[in-house]
Amino acid sequence: MAFLPSRDFQLSSRFYEDIGFTKASATDNAAQFMLDEYGFWLQDYYVETWAANTMLCLYVEDIQAWARHLDSLDLPRRYGGVAKVLSPPHAQEGGTMMQFCDPAGVLWHVREL
Repeated sequence: MAFLPSRDFQLSSRFYEDIGFTKASATDNAAQFMLDEYGFWLQDYYVETWAANTMLCLYVEDIQAWARHLDSLDLPRRYGGVAKVLSPPHAQEGGTMMQFCDPAGVLWHVREL
């Protein structure tokens, strides 16, 4: 299971809950988030180079639905411009993908199954 940094732990926790992850467990300085079988630990810890070099891939059945969901959240407004969709669904490497980043700058690739 991956461990992710957060610059602002409360903001990042809210972000992941807003996009559809469920907080499965928590300690004083970390929280486990789950979405179906995907999971990670969000830490109340931040190193810029770590955040800038972290990439995760989320596989979904309907990428257009994910894109609509993320658009409906108006991430730049809700998160002060630090969390945003970086690319809408597009063809790449034999499939369809999109990208977004969380409030700490962690890059997510969303790919359609």
